[in-house]
Amino acid sequence: MIDGKVLPWAQDIPEVDVWNTWDVTIRDFVIVDRTGNEYARVNLTPMNPDPNFTCGENYQRLKDLILAARDR
Repeated sequence: MIDGKVLPWAQDIPEVDVWNTWDVTIRDFVIVDRTGNEYARVNLTPMNPDPNFTCGENYQRLKDLILAARDR
């Protein structure tokens, strides 16, 4: 799933328990700023980021959030 990819992947472990600590649900896409603080959270189930879906509006919204977090 991650071999050859550039996107980060996090695997929760019992000692850290990120799911409960961050109160995430299945398909939550959490965007963090440069300091590691949560900037935005989008659940990808109702917001399909496929550029061919909703004429690319969801894709652009997600992209804008990522870029805004980078500048923060």
